[in-house]
Amino acid sequence: MGKESKTEIVKIRMTAKEKAELQKLAGQHHMNMSDYIRRVSARPPNVTKDEFEDSVTRVIYEINKIGVNINQIAKKYNENKYVKPSAELVRLLEKTNELLRSVTSFYYERG
Repeated sequence: MGKESKTEIVKIRMTAKEKAELQKLAGQHHMNMSDYIRRVSARPPNVTKDEFEDSVTRVIYEINKIGVNINQIAKKYNENKYVKPSAELVRLLEKTNELLRSVTSFYYERG
């Protein structure tokens, strides 16, 4: 199966300065403007370091809250002499702790 034909045209407006900058960037990557625009538009959006750190901090906080909740459930079971926590509860607690360690490790490796 060959390449799919590019039959659709997308028109955009920009200033002469923006167009010149786009042509310059495309040239630096040895592409024409169309190829460069397609390549850049397919990339995930850039995230600033602050945005990344804020996101990781929020994820760590949420995972930690989940772990605290699971620990509280396990403590109540133990205090009230309920049946031992289920294997599923223990598995979830271990998984939560593992996830928290992974996210924390990832964050500090990037920092």
